[in-house]
Amino acid sequence: MAETFSAAGPPRVQLALPPTLETELRPNLDAAGLGHVRIEAAALFAEPPAPLATLPLIVAAEGGLVAGTGRPLADVGILSKTAPVIVILDDDALDDALSIMDIEGVELAAWPLNAEETLSILERIDIGQGYGVGVRETGRDAFVQLGMLSDEVSRIADQLARLASRQDAAMLLPAATDRSAAETARSLREIIRKRQARKQFFPAELFADPAWDIMLDLAAARLEGKQVSVSSFCIAADVPTTTALRWIKGMTDAGLLVRRSNPGDGRRSFIDLSDAAADAMDRYIALVEGGAI
Repeated sequence: MAETFSAAGPPRVQLALPPTLETELRPNLDAAGLGHVRIEAAALFAEPPAPLATLPLIVAAEGGLVAGTGRPLADVGILSKTAPVIVILDDDALDDALSIMDIEGVELAAWPLNAEETLSILERIDIGQGYGVGVRETGRDAFVQLGMLSDEVSRIADQLARLASRQDAAMLLPAATDRSAAETARSLREIIRKRQARKQFFPAELFADPAWDIMLDLAAARLEGKQVSVSSFCIAADVPTTTALRWIKGMTDAGLLVRRSNPGDGRRSFIDLSDAAADAMDRYIALVEGGAI
Protein backbone atom coordinates (compact mmCIF):
# COMPACT_ATOMS: atom_id res chain seq x y z
CA MET A 1 0.00 0.00 0.00
CA ALA A 2 2.88 2.33 0.83
CA GLU A 3 6.35 2.01 -0.69
CA THR A 4 9.46 4.12 -0.19
CA PHE A 5 11.18 4.40 -3.54
CA SER A 6 13.45 7.47 -3.28
CA ALA A 7 17.10 7.40 -2.31
CA ALA A 8 17.17 11.19 -1.86
CA GLY A 9 17.13 10.91 1.90
CA PRO A 10 14.66 10.19 4.70
CA PRO A 11 11.00 10.33 3.60
CA ARG A 12 9.67 13.89 3.85
CA VAL A 13 6.51 13.66 1.74
CA GLN A 14 3.89 11.09 0.76
CA LEU A 15 2.70 10.82 -2.86
CA ALA A 16 -0.75 9.62 -3.87
CA LEU A 17 -0.71 10.68 -7.52
CA PRO A 18 -1.66 9.32 -10.94
CA PRO A 19 1.34 7.42 -12.41
CA THR A 20 2.19 10.00 -15.08
CA LEU A 21 2.16 12.93 -12.68
CA GLU A 22 4.12 10.96 -10.10
CA THR A 23 6.79 10.12 -12.67
CA GLU A 24 7.12 13.80 -13.64
CA LEU A 25 7.27 15.04 -10.05
CA ARG A 26 9.77 12.56 -8.64
CA PRO A 27 12.89 14.12 -10.28
CA ASN A 28 11.96 17.49 -8.77
CA LEU A 29 11.66 15.93 -5.32
CA ASP A 30 15.00 14.20 -5.79
CA ALA A 31 16.55 17.52 -6.85
CA ALA A 32 15.22 19.08 -3.65
CA GLY A 33 16.68 16.22 -1.59
CA LEU A 34 13.23 15.10 -0.48
CA GLY A 35 12.76 11.40 0.14
CA HIS A 36 9.22 10.30 -0.61
CA VAL A 37 6.79 7.50 0.06
CA ARG A 38 4.32 6.22 -2.51
CA ILE A 39 0.71 5.49 -1.52
CA GLU A 40 -1.98 4.13 -3.82
CA ALA A 41 -4.46 6.98 -4.28
CA ALA A 42 -7.37 4.52 -4.39
CA ALA A 43 -6.49 3.39 -0.86
CA LEU A 44 -6.75 6.86 0.70
CA PHE A 45 -10.48 6.55 1.36
CA ALA A 46 -10.70 2.77 1.48
CA GLU A 47 -12.17 0.84 4.41
CA PRO A 48 -10.02 0.57 6.36
CA PRO A 49 -8.20 3.66 5.01
CA ALA A 50 -4.52 3.62 4.15
CA PRO A 51 -2.38 4.40 7.19
CA LEU A 52 -1.01 7.92 6.79
CA ALA A 53 2.10 9.28 8.41
CA THR A 54 2.07 12.92 9.52
CA LEU A 55 4.29 13.74 6.54
CA PRO A 56 2.76 16.12 3.96
CA LEU A 57 0.62 14.22 1.48
CA ILE A 58 0.66 15.30 -2.18
CA VAL A 59 -2.48 14.57 -4.24
CA ALA A 60 -3.86 15.98 -7.48
CA ALA A 61 -7.17 17.50 -8.55
CA GLU A 62 -8.92 16.00 -11.54
CA GLY A 63 -12.38 17.04 -12.71
CA GLY A 64 -13.42 18.20 -9.25
CA LEU A 65 -12.21 14.94 -7.69
CA VAL A 66 -9.17 13.76 -5.77
CA ALA A 67 -7.37 12.08 -8.67
CA GLY A 68 -7.45 8.30 -8.55
CA THR A 69 -10.09 8.11 -5.81
CA GLY A 70 -13.46 9.11 -7.26
CA ARG A 71 -14.02 11.26 -4.15
CA PRO A 72 -15.02 14.94 -4.24
CA LEU A 73 -12.07 17.30 -3.93
CA ALA A 74 -13.52 18.71 -0.69
CA ASP A 75 -12.83 15.31 0.91
CA VAL A 76 -9.15 16.27 1.20
CA GLY A 77 -10.38 17.79 4.47
CA ILE A 78 -10.71 14.25 5.81
CA LEU A 79 -7.09 13.53 4.92
CA SER A 80 -5.80 16.81 6.34
CA LYS A 81 -6.95 15.81 9.81
CA THR A 82 -4.02 13.37 9.84
CA ALA A 83 -1.42 15.04 7.62
CA PRO A 84 -1.04 18.34 5.78
CA VAL A 85 -2.25 17.94 2.20
CA ILE A 86 -0.79 19.62 -0.88
CA VAL A 87 -3.22 19.59 -3.81
CA ILE A 88 -1.67 19.97 -7.26
CA LEU A 89 -3.90 21.83 -9.71
CA ASP A 90 -3.32 21.91 -13.45
CA ASP A 91 -4.82 24.56 -15.73
CA ASP A 92 -8.07 22.61 -16.04
CA ALA A 93 -8.44 22.31 -12.26
CA LEU A 94 -7.59 25.88 -11.23
CA ASP A 95 -11.23 26.91 -11.00
CA ASP A 96 -11.79 24.14 -8.44
CA ALA A 97 -9.35 25.84 -6.07
CA LEU A 98 -11.93 27.93 -4.20
CA SER A 99 -13.84 24.87 -3.03
CA ILE A 100 -10.90 23.75 -0.89
CA MET A 101 -8.99 26.97 -0.22
CA ASP A 102 -10.28 27.40 3.33
CA ILE A 103 -9.83 23.81 4.49
CA GLU A 104 -7.48 23.68 7.44
CA GLY A 105 -4.21 21.93 6.63
CA VAL A 106 -4.56 22.16 2.84
CA GLU A 107 -2.05 23.93 0.59
CA LEU A 108 -2.58 24.57 -3.12
CA ALA A 109 0.06 24.30 -5.81
CA ALA A 110 -0.02 24.72 -9.58
CA TRP A 111 1.50 22.27 -12.01
CA PRO A 112 4.32 22.11 -13.04
CA LEU A 113 5.69 22.10 -9.49
CA ASN A 114 9.46 22.53 -9.40
CA ALA A 115 11.90 21.69 -6.61
CA GLU A 116 12.12 25.22 -5.17
CA GLU A 117 8.35 25.68 -5.10
CA THR A 118 7.97 22.35 -3.35
CA LEU A 119 10.49 23.37 -0.69
CA SER A 120 8.74 26.72 -0.24
CA ILE A 121 5.37 25.03 0.30
CA LEU A 122 6.82 22.59 2.79
CA GLU A 123 8.46 25.43 4.69
CA ARG A 124 5.13 27.27 4.87
CA ILE A 125 3.55 24.12 6.28
CA ASP A 126 6.34 23.85 8.81
CA ILE A 127 5.97 27.50 9.88
CA GLY A 128 2.25 28.07 9.59
CA GLN A 129 0.73 24.74 10.58
CA GLY A 130 3.24 23.34 13.04
CA TYR A 131 3.52 19.86 11.57
CA GLY A 132 7.29 19.89 12.10
CA VAL A 133 8.28 19.02 8.54
CA GLY A 134 11.84 20.21 9.15
CA VAL A 135 12.70 20.58 5.47
CA ARG A 136 15.57 22.96 6.19
CA GLU A 137 17.32 24.10 9.33
CA THR A 138 15.19 27.22 9.34
CA GLY A 139 12.17 28.38 7.39
CA ARG A 140 13.44 31.95 7.25
CA ASP A 141 12.98 32.41 3.48
CA ALA A 142 9.40 31.16 3.58
CA PHE A 143 8.72 33.20 6.72
CA VAL A 144 9.93 36.37 4.99
CA GLN A 145 7.80 35.63 1.91
CA LEU A 146 4.70 35.02 4.02
CA GLY A 147 5.34 38.19 5.99
CA MET A 148 5.77 40.29 2.85
CA LEU A 149 2.52 39.00 1.34
CA SER A 150 0.62 39.58 4.58
CA ASP A 151 2.10 43.06 5.03
CA GLU A 152 1.29 44.04 1.46
CA VAL A 153 -2.30 42.86 1.68
CA SER A 154 -2.78 44.62 5.03
CA ARG A 155 -1.28 47.83 3.68
CA ILE A 156 -3.62 47.95 0.70
CA ALA A 157 -6.64 47.05 2.82
CA ASP A 158 -5.83 49.91 5.22
CA GLN A 159 -5.30 52.39 2.40
CA LEU A 160 -8.56 51.47 0.70
CA ALA A 161 -10.42 51.74 3.98
CA ARG A 162 -9.04 55.24 4.51
CA LEU A 163 -9.86 56.25 0.95
CA ALA A 164 -13.40 54.93 1.24
CA SER A 165 -14.00 57.12 4.29
CA ARG A 166 -12.55 60.33 2.93
CA GLN A 167 -15.09 63.11 2.52
CA ASP A 168 -13.19 64.82 -0.30
CA ALA A 169 -13.25 61.58 -2.30
CA ALA A 170 -16.99 61.32 -1.81
CA MET A 171 -17.46 64.86 -3.09
CA LEU A 172 -15.58 64.03 -6.27
CA LEU A 173 -17.69 60.99 -7.11
CA PRO A 174 -19.98 62.84 -9.58
CA ALA A 175 -16.98 63.41 -11.84
CA ALA A 176 -16.82 59.69 -12.53
CA THR A 177 -20.40 59.66 -13.80
CA ASP A 178 -19.46 61.98 -16.67
CA ARG A 179 -17.93 58.97 -18.38
CA SER A 180 -19.58 55.66 -19.11
CA ALA A 181 -18.59 52.45 -17.40
CA ALA A 182 -17.16 51.25 -20.70
CA GLU A 183 -14.96 54.34 -21.02
CA THR A 184 -13.70 54.01 -17.47
CA ALA A 185 -13.01 50.31 -18.03
CA ARG A 186 -10.99 51.18 -21.13
CA SER A 187 -8.96 53.64 -19.06
CA LEU A 188 -8.25 50.94 -16.50
CA ARG A 189 -7.25 48.48 -19.21
CA GLU A 190 -4.87 51.09 -20.58
CA ILE A 191 -3.29 51.48 -17.14
CA ILE A 192 -2.90 47.70 -16.94
CA ARG A 193 -1.38 47.54 -20.43
CA LYS A 194 1.17 50.23 -19.58
CA ARG A 195 2.09 48.48 -16.33
CA GLN A 196 2.65 45.22 -18.18
CA ALA A 197 4.78 46.96 -20.83
CA ARG A 198 7.46 47.68 -18.22
CA LYS A 199 8.55 44.05 -18.42
CA GLN A 200 9.91 44.69 -21.90
CA PHE A 201 12.54 47.02 -20.47
CA PHE A 202 13.10 46.05 -16.83
CA PRO A 203 13.06 42.85 -14.77
CA ALA A 204 9.45 42.04 -13.86
CA GLU A 205 10.26 41.53 -10.16
CA LEU A 206 11.52 45.12 -9.93
CA PHE A 207 7.93 46.40 -10.05
CA ALA A 208 6.08 43.41 -8.60
CA ASP A 209 2.78 44.62 -7.13
CA PRO A 210 0.35 41.70 -7.56
CA ALA A 211 -2.33 43.11 -5.26
CA TRP A 212 -2.68 46.32 -7.24
CA ASP A 213 -2.64 44.51 -10.61
CA ILE A 214 -5.40 42.26 -9.25
CA MET A 215 -7.47 45.21 -8.00
CA LEU A 216 -7.19 47.01 -11.33
CA ASP A 217 -8.19 43.93 -13.31
CA LEU A 218 -11.17 43.13 -11.09
CA ALA A 219 -12.35 46.77 -11.13
CA ALA A 220 -12.22 46.78 -14.94
CA ALA A 221 -14.04 43.44 -15.12
CA ARG A 222 -16.81 44.81 -12.88
CA LEU A 223 -17.31 47.78 -15.17
CA GLU A 224 -17.35 45.46 -18.19
CA GLY A 225 -19.88 43.15 -16.54
CA LYS A 226 -17.48 40.20 -16.68
CA GLN A 227 -17.07 37.35 -14.22
CA VAL A 228 -13.47 36.50 -13.30
CA SER A 229 -12.52 32.87 -12.82
CA VAL A 230 -9.56 31.68 -10.77
CA SER A 231 -7.61 30.94 -13.96
CA SER A 232 -8.22 34.49 -15.24
CA PHE A 233 -7.31 35.88 -11.83
CA CYS A 234 -3.97 34.06 -11.93
CA ILE A 235 -3.17 35.61 -15.30
CA ALA A 236 -4.03 39.10 -14.02
CA ALA A 237 -1.84 38.65 -10.93
CA ASP A 238 1.18 38.32 -13.24
CA VAL A 239 3.01 36.06 -10.77
CA PRO A 240 3.53 32.29 -10.68
CA THR A 241 0.19 30.51 -10.35
CA THR A 242 1.04 28.96 -6.99
CA THR A 243 1.80 32.47 -5.69
CA ALA A 244 -1.42 33.84 -7.19
CA LEU A 245 -3.43 31.22 -5.29
CA ARG A 246 -1.87 32.49 -2.06
CA TRP A 247 -2.84 36.06 -2.99
CA ILE A 248 -6.46 34.96 -3.47
CA LYS A 249 -6.53 33.56 0.04
CA GLY A 250 -4.64 36.47 1.60
CA MET A 251 -6.76 39.16 -0.06
CA THR A 252 -9.99 37.29 0.71
CA ASP A 253 -9.02 36.93 4.36
CA ALA A 254 -8.26 40.67 4.43
CA GLY A 255 -11.75 41.50 3.12
CA LEU A 256 -10.58 42.80 -0.27
CA LEU A 257 -11.99 39.95 -2.34
CA VAL A 258 -15.07 37.75 -2.22
CA ARG A 259 -16.06 34.57 -3.97
CA ARG A 260 -19.29 34.53 -5.97
CA SER A 261 -20.94 31.20 -6.69
CA ASN A 262 -21.25 30.08 -10.29
CA PRO A 263 -24.95 29.33 -10.92
CA GLY A 264 -24.01 26.99 -13.75
CA ASP A 265 -21.55 24.94 -11.71
CA GLY A 266 -21.97 24.76 -7.95
CA ARG A 267 -18.47 23.35 -7.58
CA ARG A 268 -16.88 26.51 -8.93
CA SER A 269 -16.90 30.19 -8.05
CA PHE A 270 -15.82 33.53 -9.41
CA ILE A 271 -13.55 36.12 -7.79
CA ASP A 272 -14.80 39.67 -7.26
CA LEU A 273 -13.90 42.77 -5.30
CA SER A 274 -15.69 43.00 -2.00
CA ASP A 275 -18.30 45.76 -1.86
CA ALA A 276 -16.02 47.84 0.39
CA ALA A 277 -13.06 47.40 -1.93
CA ALA A 278 -15.17 48.13 -5.01
CA ASP A 279 -16.47 51.32 -3.39
CA ALA A 280 -12.94 52.42 -2.54
CA MET A 281 -11.80 51.68 -6.11
CA ASP A 282 -14.72 53.74 -7.46
CA ARG A 283 -13.60 56.64 -5.32
CA TYR A 284 -10.00 56.21 -6.44
CA ILE A 285 -11.08 56.24 -10.10
CA ALA A 286 -13.17 59.35 -9.44
CA LEU A 287 -10.13 61.09 -7.98
CA VAL A 288 -7.98 60.12 -10.95
CA GLU A 289 -10.52 61.06 -13.61
CA GLY A 290 -11.41 64.24 -11.76
CA GLY A 291 -7.80 65.33 -11.92
CA ALA A 292 -7.45 65.43 -8.12
CA ILE A 293 -4.42 63.10 -8.20
